[in-house]
Amino acid sequence: MTRTDEPASDNRRVWPALLRPLGAMIVLLAGYFALPSEPSPGALVIGCLAVVAVCTWEVRHFIRSTRPVETAIEMLAAGFSLYLIVFSASYFLMSVHSPGAFAEPLTRVDAIYYCLTVFTTTGFGDIVPITQGARIVTSLQMASSLILLGLGVRFVTVMVKERLAERGHEHRA
Repeated sequence: MTRTDEPASDNRRVWPALLRPLGAMIVLLAGYFALPSEPSPGALVIGCLAVVAVCTWEVRHFIRSTRPVETAIEMLAAGFSLYLIVFSASYFLMSVHSPGAFAEPLTRVDAIYYCLTVFTTTGFGDIVPITQGARIVTSLQMASSLILLGLGVRFVTVMVKERLAERGHEHRA
């Protein structure tokens, strides 16, 4: 069956696969901008539980999915968004609680911008980690970016192949 021969109902299933990660990104961004800047052990626990809940839900959703390729794309998009928000929040909170951590104080938008420049290895040089802690977290993001891109894509590829095999589909290159 070619792309143009697919029934309209199959094409309509793609929209939720596109909208769910977008919705997750919006919820994560809203949570990020609502994040309290004062230290709160309760907020840290809630944040950690939310990360675990999102990851658990994504894996369960994938395992039960009848459309593993679309679901894997959803997982990558949601995981990528979560990854960026966690590092952005780390940079923002570090800047608030350790004012000399970066060359300049970071707003929430600055922290997202810095996180994206580190992730993309752009490195404009306008925001620079100064303290050892800020340099360690930045280095962790650099290293984990390689892991996220390499192992993450490989992991999802293997999962999709296994799920397609379970469903009796032949893998097409």
